[in-house]
Amino acid sequence: MPMMLLPFIIILLSLFSLFRNRSHRSIQESRESFWEKEQRANQTRKQDISSLSYIQIPLDTFPAGQYQDPKLHELEQTLETLSTRRILNLTGISNTDLKLQYGAANLNILSDCDANFTTLARTLAAYGEQLAALGYWQDAIRVLEFGISCGTDISKNYTLLGSLYKEHGKTAQLNSLIETVKNADLLLKDSILQQLQTSG
Repeated sequence: MPMMLLPFIIILLSLFSLFRNRSHRSIQESRESFWEKEQRANQTRKQDISSLSYIQIPLDTFPAGQYQDPKLHELEQTLETLSTRRILNLTGISNTDLKLQYGAANLNILSDCDANFTTLARTLAAYGEQLAALGYWQDAIRVLEFGISCGTDISKNYTLLGSLYKEHGKTAQLNSLIETVKNADLLLKDSILQQLQTSG
């Protein structure tokens, strides 16, 4: 019996060795490709980034200073500070690709722009949530809709906006939001859609 199994064992070991070598070769090729791309990125000349689509915060449409609430005041101060900075949604774009497109010398500036976007997205979601909690639902909708227009990836921004649409009979807007999520590249897309469609 053991002698009969020997050919099968040899075949299995051969297959294992073959797949291991292929995997090793694939990893090696990926690594070489990455470093080649990184080298090209580091040699890319600085490009003009003054005309990029920077996000402008419409502070005049927000209820800044209208309501006496410490948390709202803190969030409004953050938004005011952000309004003086350059903001870009660079979600999903690697540093290597940023350098290839805009030049290595612009990487730190673009990283700051992206960090500002992350702060903006979190602040808008928290601002909308606090406005809704205090009963200012129309202002909350306005803030959360701006978050959507910026391409936020904060799930609360979508689910809370959907709840407000449902609560106040805005069926068309809810359906439009669902379509927006369907076409978006979001980490928690399926979960967000499930909550929106359940609330709808």
